[in-house]
Amino acid sequence: MDESTDFEELASRVRTQSEDAAGSDTDRVTIRSFQELSPDALSELLEAAEPNAADPGSLVFVLSRANADLLFEREHDLGGIDDLETELGREIRVEGSMPDDTILLLDPDAVDGEELLEPESIACGIVGSDH
Repeated sequence: MDESTDFEELASRVRTQSEDAAGSDTDRVTIRSFQELSPDALSELLEAAEPNAADPGSLVFVLSRANADLLFEREHDLGGIDDLETELGREIRVEGSMPDDTILLLDPDAVDGEELLEPESIACGIVGSDH
């Protein structure tokens, strides 16, 4: 994952790699759906991802600017990214090209550009019509 990563394309690829895909014996991404975006939803995604990740301590959240702003509007006790990182115990990256209906939690080494190298170290949160 670097500056050249197309997060819209990456999110699209991740969303098609569900660990629950019928008949699949390949490593798959953990996918969870959420009605609304909140620190609790992010914590739930983290709990789902940690057991499958090769290095759980390296997991990073990737949010769209709109989702980051929404979190800070709702959670008045969060002063910014630093507060959210402290609460979750994970780095937060805000990416302008990230789709608003998707949250990624991944090991930065699990992707190369838009290619999924280690799907088991990637989790995806699908956010409902929360905007």
